[in-house]
Amino acid sequence: MKKKITPKVILKNLDAIVTSVTLLSCVILVNTNIIMRYFFSAPIKWSEEVVTGLFVWTCFIGSAYAYRKHEHLGVDILVKHLPTKARRIVSSVMAVIELLVLIMLTWISAEYCYHLVFSRSGAIKLMLTDYLRIPKIWNGIAVPIGFGLSTYHSIRFMINRFRGIYADHDDPEGGENNDVGVY
Repeated sequence: MKKKITPKVILKNLDAIVTSVTLLSCVILVNTNIIMRYFFSAPIKWSEEVVTGLFVWTCFIGSAYAYRKHEHLGVDILVKHLPTKARRIVSSVMAVIELLVLIMLTWISAEYCYHLVFSRSGAIKLMLTDYLRIPKIWNGIAVPIGFGLSTYHSIRFMINRFRGIYADHDDPEGGENNDVGVY
């Protein structure tokens, strides 16, 4: 049975939709530019700038989506051989370290975006792209959004872990999908 597409479903999967649209746009624009350059000797001059911005959005929002779906690679060769109690402890410690790193990356990337808009004195000084002259903040804002989403998911996973609510693939004791690594 097909799932209904409702605003709630769209909002819940917005990270996947943004990632798909930006990646598809990158592919279409790059291929169009190749055809224009080699067959018509008329390259699309602004395409590199746009593709770079779209690729930033694809990477960082896609990374948050992969994190939400537990699709990032994890090295758990040693952890799998630990007793259950030790596995839980290692999993919890890694979750805390992961959260701290994500908070730090979100903060640093937000500062970077701040400096794309404001000078050191606090005056507005928008940095612009070279060819299209659009504010660089439109590309840069994807970084703290992506890290922020990952931080949110990390907090949500940690709360569920400490409450004892596990999805099959989130259970450190080994649910059905135990091949996704330690979180």
